[in-house]
Amino acid sequence: MLFRESQGETGPQTRFFILMKLEGITLKVLFRFIMNTIMIGIFLFSLPIANSAQQATQTVIAKGVATVFGEDKGLARDQAIDDALRKAVEQTLGTFVQASTLVQNNMMVEDNILSWSDGYVRSHRIINEGLTDPSTYEVSIEAVVELANLKNDWESVQNLLNRMGNPRIMFMIDEQNIGQTTSWQNYLSVDMNVTETALLNKFITNEFECVDPAMVRQNLKREQAAAVLQGDTQMAAAIAKKLGAEVIVTGKTVAKIATGINLGGMKSCQANITARVVKADVATVIATGSQHAAYPHIDEVTGGTEAIKKATTKLADELITQITKKWKDEFYNATIVKLEVRGISSFSQLNDFKNTLKFLIRGVKDIYTREVSENMADLDVKITGNANQLARELERKDLDKFQVKITGLTMNKIALHLSEKTLPE
Repeated sequence: MLFRESQGETGPQTRFFILMKLEGITLKVLFRFIMNTIMIGIFLFSLPIANSAQQATQTVIAKGVATVFGEDKGLARDQAIDDALRKAVEQTLGTFVQASTLVQNNMMVEDNILSWSDGYVRSHRIINEGLTDPSTYEVSIEAVVELANLKNDWESVQNLLNRMGNPRIMFMIDEQNIGQTTSWQNYLSVDMNVTETALLNKFITNEFECVDPAMVRQNLKREQAAAVLQGDTQMAAAIAKKLGAEVIVTGKTVAKIATGINLGGMKSCQANITARVVKADVATVIATGSQHAAYPHIDEVTGGTEAIKKATTKLADELITQITKKWKDEFYNATIVKLEVRGISSFSQLNDFKNTLKFLIRGVKDIYTREVSENMADLDVKITGNANQLARELERKDLDKFQVKITGLTMNKIALHLSEKTLPE
């Protein structure tokens, strides 16, 4: 072997010298190996980061135009920049969405994506600008578009298109069949009643996601059930929200025997059902319905059960139609997002804030004041878009003298704290 000692030819000092030379060579080689390994590791580690950063944004060139009115070139310039930003977002959207899909859903894309262009553009710079003729101002920009938010919002849009009117539903129906006493007192003693079973089957058949009524009962206290079944909308919404449902259907079913009808020994069993559909996060009623059905049977309990099933099936069709229409209208047109604003110092400040939102936040159609108390205000904001887009815009946008901090967000509601910027003296 190399460096093997020949007996009698080397003493302790010679062996030590040879060993040191060996260790010196070994350390140098080892040091180089470690350094090369580290450099390769750093290089390889940087690749996914660079790739991720590259995928997070897309840089596009877009051109916007606007008409000059009354020789106001400043306004035309701003409008041309806005037009260029919208086209930059539309161009980016076209890289992962088929053109035919964009054309087919033109209104949806316009109102729910392009109206919020500012929220997708991280930065932009003007490449060229000026009048192309006395009445037209043109701006060319290079825009850096954030893909993550754009893709997420598009996926949300697609989800609503694919499963339109399909929120998670839960049911709480007060049912009194023939021969039974007031049922809400015994509501928790059964897994689900006839009405809830029929509603569940019908909604599942129509591909709605439903919360199991048995699970609902397991998470209810008797006083909570009583409140909901006696018409407490706020309690119904709170329970639905707690159990992960966007919508709750509450109502009452009563079955009885019709008198004065001769069916040759059969009994005319009649069922009446009324119901309303409540959005959980904002506690508002979005649909109502009532139905009646009759079923002849020799046994009154069996007849009552069948009459309830028949009436419930008719009601389910009515409610599904209303829910679907409501969600489509909100999606394609304008929807109401509730703003819970804290930090209000005066009524005049609140009005200034509302005017600022109308003027600076694209997609805001109108704002309604529902309640003002101490330092808090409840507002209904009518927008084309959704709560997530509005929340993102509120935090990112320069709102003149106001600063906004989002403190809570649900599907239809935004909680925020409002303050005013400190002006330099």
